[in-house]
Amino acid sequence: MCIITLFVIVTAGTTGCTYIGNAVKQAGYSSQMRNSPATKTYKHMLETENFFVFGKIVHAVDMNRDAVAVVALSDLHQKNEVVEVCNFPRIDSYYGLNLPEGEFRLLVVSDLNRDGFYDENEVIGGMGLSLSRKAFPDKVLGGLDLDLKVPFLFESGASFRLAVRKPSESAESLFYPRGTIRSLDDELFSQRMSSMGMYEPAAFMEEAPMMFYALEEDTGYKVPVVFVHGIDGTPRNFTEILDHLDRTLYKPWFFYYPSGTDLSRLGELFYKIFLSGKVIPLQDMPMVIVAHSMGGLVVRDAVNRYAGREGEIKIKRLITIATPMGGHPDAKMGAGGPVPIPSWRDVAPDSAFIRSLHRNRLPGAMDYYLIYAYGNSSTIKLGENSDGVVPLWSQLRREAQDEAKAQYGFNDTHTGILKDQEAILRIKTLIEEVKSPLPEAHLKELLKGGFGVDLGKEFSPMERHFIRSIGHWLEALASGAISPFHSDQEHFVQVCKGEKTPENEIETAWLKFVREYPDRSGLK
Repeated sequence: MCIITLFVIVTAGTTGCTYIGNAVKQAGYSSQMRNSPATKTYKHMLETENFFVFGKIVHAVDMNRDAVAVVALSDLHQKNEVVEVCNFPRIDSYYGLNLPEGEFRLLVVSDLNRDGFYDENEVIGGMGLSLSRKAFPDKVLGGLDLDLKVPFLFESGASFRLAVRKPSESAESLFYPRGTIRSLDDELFSQRMSSMGMYEPAAFMEEAPMMFYALEEDTGYKVPVVFVHGIDGTPRNFTEILDHLDRTLYKPWFFYYPSGTDLSRLGELFYKIFLSGKVIPLQDMPMVIVAHSMGGLVVRDAVNRYAGREGEIKIKRLITIATPMGGHPDAKMGAGGPVPIPSWRDVAPDSAFIRSLHRNRLPGAMDYYLIYAYGNSSTIKLGENSDGVVPLWSQLRREAQDEAKAQYGFNDTHTGILKDQEAILRIKTLIEEVKSPLPEAHLKELLKGGFGVDLGKEFSPMERHFIRSIGHWLEALASGAISPFHSDQEHFVQVCKGEKTPENEIETAWLKFVREYPDRSGLK
C-alpha cells in the first residue's frame, strides 16, 4: 500500500504515490533534455527559474475576436518551438505566460479564416522578449502590452499550426479576463489541479494562467475580500467562510496560484496583480485579505513591496490563519528530496525568505489580525504544540505578534480551523467591520439592484449590465433623490438634464432606457 507521509505541511490528501509519481516525471524531463532538448520541456523542470509575463492586448483591428491567443516561440533548441500558449485572452484585457530564461517572440494570433486552427499566416501582432534574472530579478514582468497598432513582421522560416481551444462554460465577464468567473465546484479548483500546482507549477499555469478569479461579475460598490490558499490548496478551502459572508456588501476574489513555486516570485505577483493598483484600480475602496497557511507568507512578502506609490491599493485589514510565520522545521526534508519543490525550500526556518519576511513594517493604515490553531490531534513531534501541521512557535513568531493588532487562537487543526464555527464567526466579524466608503444613501439605492426588463439590440452588453445591476441607483441620481459626490456623477446628472453630451456607456445606457421606458413606476 503506497501511502507515505513525506512532508507534514502538505495536507492529508497528498500521498506518497503522488510524490513518487512526480519524482518519476521529473526524471523523465531530465532524460528528455539530454536526448531531445526543448525549451518547453525545460520549462517544466522544477529547478528551472521561470518568469511570469503578463499584459494586455490593445488597439485591435478587424479580427475573429472569439478566437484569439498569445503564443510564445523560441529558437533555442528548434526553430519556432511553441513554448506556451495563452488560449483565452480578451482584447483590451489580460494575457499571462510562464516562460524560462531566454529569447522569445510573443505573437498575437487570430483564427482569421475560421478553420479552427492558428498558423503563421494569422499573426496579427507581436514583439520580441528577452528574459533574464539580471533584468528581472523578481522573475515577474507586468505591463507588457501587445499593441496591435505597432507593426510586427513575423519571419517564420517554418510553419506552426495550433488548434483553437474552445473556452470553458464559465460565465464571461465584462470587466475581468476570460475564464475568471467560476463556481467553487469548477474542475479548475479540484484536488487534481491543486496537486499539479505543487508538483508541476508550469503545467498548472498552462491551465490556470491568470491567478485572479471571482465568483461573480464585478460590482464597484462591494468591498473586495481576497482569499489566498495555502500549499496544495484551492479556493474551495474557504467554502464555509464564504457561506457566512454577506455577499450583498462583500465580493470574494481569489489568488489561485501554483503552490510549488518559489514564494518571493508569488509575493511579487500578488503585489503586482492585487496591490499595485495598475491591474485592479480601486480608488478609495478598501481591501480585505484572508490568507491561510503558506498563503499568509505570500501576502506578507507582497506587503513588503509597498513603496507609497500613487494608486497603490489600500489594504484595510489583513487576516492570516495558521500561517508558519517562522517557517517549518521539516521543510528542508522536502526541499532536498527527489522532487525539489521551491516553496518547501523557502519555508525552511533558516531560509533567506523567512529571515527577510518582516523586513519592512506594515503600512500604517493596515490592521493585521493573527489567527492561530492549536488543535494538535496529531503532533509533529512528541511534546511539541502544533495544529497537527504547523508548530505553534512558528504561527506565533515574535515579529508577527508584535505587528498584530490582535490575535485569536482556536482549538482546531490546521485545515479544520477553516470549518470551525467559532473561527468563522471571528473571521466574518473582522471582515465585515470594514465598510464601503460610499455614502449610506447611495449604498441603499445600489443594494436595490437594477431593472429586470428586456432590453433591445440597441443596448450594448455593458449598457445592459448597468441597467440590470445598478438601475435604481441611476434613477435616484438622475431624479435628484440622492446628490452626486463625484465629478463623474455630476456629469451624469448634467447629461440627464440635457446640459452635457454622454461620454460613457453608463450615460448612454440611461438615456436609451429612459426613452424606451418613460414610465418606470411599475418596473422592478
